[in-house]
Amino acid sequence: MKTKGFTLIELLVTMGIIAVLTGMAVFNFNQARVRARDVQRKNDASQLAKALEVYKNDIGGYISSNGTLDTSVFQSTLLGGGYIKTTFNDPRSADWDTYTYLSEDGRTYYIRVCLENKADSTRTTDTAICGLFPNGAGSGLECQCGGSASTGYSGTMYIISNP
Repeated sequence: MKTKGFTLIELLVTMGIIAVLTGMAVFNFNQARVRARDVQRKNDASQLAKALEVYKNDIGGYISSNGTLDTSVFQSTLLGGGYIKTTFNDPRSADWDTYTYLSEDGRTYYIRVCLENKADSTRTTDTAICGLFPNGAGSGLECQCGGSASTGYSGTMYIISNP
């Protein structure tokens, strides 16, 4: 009498194929989430830069941070003046670098965000500009940034500046 069904080998091969496909799907999903957070960071930086240009047209110069890295005062000045409607925070929140603003003289500025995708084609590679920020040039982590000291540095800088 002949019985119908699958052999153990056939079942194991099928389960192996399903496991490989599931692993690939999870990896691609995680990469899509990283890219989506990076796009949000770039858009936020672009909106802040546009608000700074409107601020400059009204006031006659950019917000000066007196050579110190400042984000909260910078965003609260733009928010209080009606140049932005909300403050911008990094999509990963507490475990990742926040947006950073630097303007020494009120004539130029730098807005830095930290991208998770180190291979992003728009990342900043100019070590002189990266050196203005912590863990910039000369630290062995050129143009890198990221999470807190406990999580290590695992991203790359994206800097908008004018001029």
